[in-house]
Amino acid sequence: MMKKMISVLLAVCIVFLCLLPAAAANDIGVISVRLNSDIAGLTRKDAEKMIELRSDNVVYRTDNDGPVFVADYGGTADDGVLAAGRTYYVDYLLVAADGCALPEKLNDGDVQIECGKGVSVISTQIVTADIRGEDGNFESFRGLRIYAKVVVDGDVFQRIIGMIHDLILKIRAWSLY
Repeated sequence: MMKKMISVLLAVCIVFLCLLPAAAANDIGVISVRLNSDIAGLTRKDAEKMIELRSDNVVYRTDNDGPVFVADYGGTADDGVLAAGRTYYVDYLLVAADGCALPEKLNDGDVQIECGKGVSVISTQIVTADIRGEDGNFESFRGLRIYAKVVVDGDVFQRIIGMIHDLILKIRAWSLY
């Protein structure tokens, strides 16, 4: 009888120790960000000016590629300077801050996004990805992905020129095959 009690006690201790790291990670709470459209002249390396973190429960994903990915209106990756009046599709990637954990699935009210006048959010989701680290091995992480269409602020003439340029890009990207 005593051996059974000790076995049960040891099993409970082992389960408790295994669950301790999971209990240390707090729920993330409400994530609050602002997506800016006054980003003319910036590159995707200027993430802190493109997306402002208004809550301290998420941080920018820091790796070689950075937390922001930009594609032009034709769908081609764009690493250059963002031009006023042009339309871009921007992918923002955030991860949980230390001591916080992202939810398995987003519910209404989990993410509050304030948008600049030229920004419209297409989707918001929790993603799991594998990124090749500096040592060549793959590292798995969970992140918050915000995908948005951004029309960079500009005056009337810059917007007209931007719309023409974007239209030409869209026509060149179109193919019958």
